[in-house]
Amino acid sequence: MSATHSETQSKASSGVAISTAVAERVSTATDTPVLELPPLQAAIDPDVLDALVGGRTTTASVTFRYAGCVVTVRADRTIEVLTE
Repeated sequence: MSATHSETQSKASSGVAISTAVAERVSTATDTPVLELPPLQAAIDPDVLDALVGGRTTTASVTFRYAGCVVTVRADRTIEVLTE
């Protein structure tokens, strides 16, 4: 039995909180409505995540598991979602 994985990568628009954009990207990747996803704070502190992209560094990134996905967020607002 082989596992199916898919990866998406995109930049979040500057007018949207990165924590909101993560939930939207995971929703799309998993074909699950946002309101049916587990709370993001169960995986990572959304305030810390939002601060990552609001900081002065452009090289920081964080990777975490959320809703059956591995999510990487970079300071330049790039979000990668790998479904497991």
